[in-house]
Amino acid sequence: MVASLWDQLARRLVDALGAQRSELIEVRDEAGNQRLLHAVLLALESIGAEPLIAIQPAQHVERLLATTPPEVLTERHQRYAEWLKLVDRSLTLIGAQPDLKQVADEALCAFGTSYDRLEMVREERRIPQVIAAIPTIGKAAQLGISHEELELRMMPALLVEPAELRAITERVMPALHNASTITIVSGPGYELRLDHGERPWLCDTGQLTTSVGETGAIVINLPAGSIYTTVLEESAEGDLFLPVAGPARAVHLHFAGGRVTQIEAASGADQLNALFDRHSGEPRRISHIGIGLNPRLHHPIGWTIVDEHIQGALFIAFGENRYMGGANASSLNIDFVISAASLRVDERVIVDQGRLIV
Repeated sequence: MVASLWDQLARRLVDALGAQRSELIEVRDEAGNQRLLHAVLLALESIGAEPLIAIQPAQHVERLLATTPPEVLTERHQRYAEWLKLVDRSLTLIGAQPDLKQVADEALCAFGTSYDRLEMVREERRIPQVIAAIPTIGKAAQLGISHEELELRMMPALLVEPAELRAITERVMPALHNASTITIVSGPGYELRLDHGERPWLCDTGQLTTSVGETGAIVINLPAGSIYTTVLEESAEGDLFLPVAGPARAVHLHFAGGRVTQIEAASGADQLNALFDRHSGEPRRISHIGIGLNPRLHHPIGWTIVDEHIQGALFIAFGENRYMGGANASSLNIDFVISAASLRVDERVIVDQGRLIV
């Protein structure tokens, strides 16, 4: 890739943050792309913002968990948590996932304790966050495609301008206003019915519009481009088909009274049940549903944060949603993509088998 594209992406990331002079900006580098990290730091400092840096790519996390005593892992980041109370905005660069299959349960639990400590500060302070998917060599290997192909698919979508995404959003949003019911059809015999109530439709056009502590959408993604909403927590009834849901494949979710009551799958049903069961609160309730709008994304690559922004893709999240105006409390917050599905509000079709028709 031409080096200047990393500088261009860095400027796009800082623009998405809305970073201002004298602000303290958390920069979490989980991607491990030093060229991009240096460009981001330069872009922040050139506008007078000050970065608070945490470098923790996949290989670093793997080695940390393999070599560090659990009691040390539990206590890590206590000072960082105090610094986080001063942060104005947060940027996370994500890439390959760490391989944790060989990590001892005690180490994982201890690592999770320190991670949750920081997440609690971010949630309590309502720190605006940009979470950006970065096309790295490691992530390409995990997806089974070449690094060059991953860059070619993702870079145009990462760099799309907020003005273009706003124009698409403004075209779609009027069709959603005042709708009382939402229906998702994910295949023959799979229909999920939801009550929308008076919940607001939120949008991600690739630019934060809130400051720390304010209400409204406080988390956006890059690639950006989506409209999403919470639903009445007890309203979900029916059935949903998901090609992939975490560890499960070809998944049939049964809903009643707002909860997932049964999981059938070609494989991984027990693991998906276990994923829900190990979380507190109401992990089997829907957090939110949404529609992807990014015009530069056309085909899924197997990375949820990217695939859910394909124009016409639908996505569903489970667990915590109070940060976006819902009433569901849970330690879980996870998204799944609903491929080639249809969505209608009341009786108006918005997405028809993966194609946005508004």
